[in-house]
Amino acid sequence: MTQSDTYKLYVLRHGQSELNHENIFCGWIDAKLTEKGEEQAKNSATLIKEHCHANSLHLPRLGYCSRLVRTRQTMDVMLRTFGITDSIFHIASCGVPIQDVAKELSQHEAVVYKSWRLNERHYGAWQGQRKPDILKEYGKEEFMFIRRDYNGRPPAADLSREMIQEVGDKGSLTGYDFKEPNRHIKYKPEEDAHEVLPSNESLSDVVSRLEEFLKGTILEHIDRENPSALIVAHGSSVRSILKILENISDNDIKDVEIPNAIPIVIELDKNTKQFVRRYYLDPELARINAERVRNEGFQK
Repeated sequence: MTQSDTYKLYVLRHGQSELNHENIFCGWIDAKLTEKGEEQAKNSATLIKEHCHANSLHLPRLGYCSRLVRTRQTMDVMLRTFGITDSIFHIASCGVPIQDVAKELSQHEAVVYKSWRLNERHYGAWQGQRKPDILKEYGKEEFMFIRRDYNGRPPAADLSREMIQEVGDKGSLTGYDFKEPNRHIKYKPEEDAHEVLPSNESLSDVVSRLEEFLKGTILEHIDRENPSALIVAHGSSVRSILKILENISDNDIKDVEIPNAIPIVIELDKNTKQFVRRYYLDPELARINAERVRNEGFQK
């Protein structure tokens, strides 16, 4: 099967964020990219450009990212590196049809859909906490079960304490070094659409809330006129995409680690949209950085 026989999903975890750098569970906290994260995003875009040029493929102009700022920033940097100067961003709700606006775009334009269903796993009460501190509190066995078992779920966050409140914020009494944005402001479109947002999640929960969006929206809108798409997500949502498309077992998914900002190419059969294969565009760097992700929490 040749490159032209498959659709392409270019999937990656966002560039390094402020809380990745500090070894903190980030979850739904809106951490921004570091300078290193921006450089990683540029490098990711360059890898995709080189891959497309070498295989006579068009750059993706249809994109998807989460509702968290670090994926939006990564997407912005990548599109600029592609030479795309005009980007249209929409908030996508599950079950709401997406217009095929990408078919009318010029080579300097792109359309990107943002969805909370691509958000990072909600780490509940662990959000904003330093990984070595959580490891010390829970012990290695419980820490690894909650962090990596398919059904491991951290304690639920008290959202009235964690979220930044626009009125009557409890400030330093919250006990959180970092807090999640107020949902009634940031996620008003989702609340208006009666979306049920979590206060903690296992990986199985992420798979459940992502599967319909992946199959009914992302895969639905990849076709012969738009044969590729760029997805910028998070460690847990990228793992969920791989699990769904490849049918990875609940046990085996525990060993899949996703490094920051190294593109994975997922090829899909053009007739069935079934998974064909996947590969990193920088496999050696991916191997090294995935090992670092695996050891997070055990390093000071």
